[in-house]
Amino acid sequence: MSYSVGTLPAYTKQPAKPLLYAKLFNVIPTLQYCNEQTGIKSAEAINLLDSQAYWATQACSFSASGSDTLTQRTLTVGKPMIQKKWCERDLEAKYTQQALKAGGNYTSLTYNTEIIDNTMQKIQKDFEQALWLGDTASGTHNLQHFDGFVKIIGAATIGGTYSGTSWSKANSRTVMTGLADLVIADTDVWRDGGTNVKFFCSPAVAQAYRSKLVSDNLYHITGVENKLTVEGTDIEIVSVPGLAGTNYIYAIEPENMYFGTDMSGEMEKFKVWYSEDNMELRFHTEFKAGVQVAFPTRIFKYLGV
Repeated sequence: MSYSVGTLPAYTKQPAKPLLYAKLFNVIPTLQYCNEQTGIKSAEAINLLDSQAYWATQACSFSASGSDTLTQRTLTVGKPMIQKKWCERDLEAKYTQQALKAGGNYTSLTYNTEIIDNTMQKIQKDFEQALWLGDTASGTHNLQHFDGFVKIIGAATIGGTYSGTSWSKANSRTVMTGLADLVIADTDVWRDGGTNVKFFCSPAVAQAYRSKLVSDNLYHITGVENKLTVEGTDIEIVSVPGLAGTNYIYAIEPENMYFGTDMSGEMEKFKVWYSEDNMELRFHTEFKAGVQVAFPTRIFKYLGV
């Protein structure tokens, strides 16, 4: 007699490990440019001062003039949380059974390193997007907890908006220099021939401009420079994933950007435990977060048209 194996599927090796996942990023890019304000449970004021000094004609008398105006902008934080749960018995019927420990007392997460690392990276990606596109009226799971820079700046009176040119690679130089001209024209923001303003935009927008400079063979751009600036200026172009999918460009000084939270590094903390009552593993993390700008009139923008 010989083996009868005609009904068996062809063998495919299915190792239980490693479990691969897409790598995102381990830092939140926009936060690298924000001033952090901690200890906020719900909302806190950013205290502002605007002093005016008026020149008077000299005389044999004292004539006071000028003013010192105190104002505030409110930094409100949202309070999101993320929870997950796992039943390790769900892995018994698949190739993943090979990674399970012997016996049925599964009190630890089998793919702990992979799942937690991937989860935290996804949270960071969603958080970066919320910093810019957050909208409490959106209804989107990661955007509905606090208003982001786009909504906050959109509701404020700002320094200026460049418009009239639709975004494209062909028009990218016109747009970048047009927005830079607005910055240069503001003598409070453009000082001594330079500024600390940075252009925040999506990676696609930044790359389109870089490619245009390369194709036009300008300024010895090779396409591999780490720092990209608007031609003829020291204005750095910063690509942030939070603006991905938009053609928006925001000209902002980093010292004008505020991030509020209860405790520094709060969103990096999480808990994983085995619930005896529910016979499952659970994950929980929560944090407080929000953004604000201190001086809207020092901000300039372009919205793609």
